[in-house]
Amino acid sequence: MTFTKLASAVALFAAAGVASAANQPFTATNATVTLNPSAISSTGYSVAATGGSTLSGNNLTIAVESVSLDASPGPIDINFAQTAGIRLTKTLNPTVTLSDFTFDVGTNTLYGDLLVGSTLLPLLNLNDQSLLTATNVSSSFGGVAGTNVTSSGTTRTLGLDASGFVLSQGFRDYLTAAELNPDDYTYIADLIGSIKIGTVSVTPAIPEPSTYALMGIGLIGLALAKRRRQA
Repeated sequence: MTFTKLASAVALFAAAGVASAANQPFTATNATVTLNPSAISSTGYSVAATGGSTLSGNNLTIAVESVSLDASPGPIDINFAQTAGIRLTKTLNPTVTLSDFTFDVGTNTLYGDLLVGSTLLPLLNLNDQSLLTATNVSSSFGGVAGTNVTSSGTTRTLGLDASGFVLSQGFRDYLTAAELNPDDYTYIADLIGSIKIGTVSVTPAIPEPSTYALMGIGLIGLALAKRRRQA
């Protein structure tokens, strides 16, 4: 594949990531990324933390840098520390670095930077690329679902539980356009078992007084109907 063809594919498919958004105050917290040890051993790569993240056993800890909204109400974007991530190394193979993650709760998509090789001699260098999609996601922000958050100046608590990662369609499209086989990159999805932040907690909505009134009218109607049948 020619350099021109690869450059065209990058221009066409590199995702825009997160658009201009309003940052929301949140209680400082970290994300725990649980890595899949069997996936690591099967590829032969060694894993190390980078950019301020820490690795203990199979758990990678990354600070949450900001929580933002593109629309209010709407889904939140969870932005992690920019340089934090993981580096995969293997003898006689190019280094793979994943960093600068953002999780889009609206699409259940994990965006990030992907560098294969070195910054001086990159074989693949993507920024804000949609990489993975989680098939199981629950989230909350300040007691409401993370998919329907209203902008506020109040500091709120964040919760996320995402798992079942697969390559995102955007990443697959990019790889196909670059004449690369997406199946050769599924190890990236297999590597991540789950991403968890705090505890997901959604407070049940309190019915409006008018709702109680309608319920009362309905119960009275049922009682009258039952009395007529008994008469």
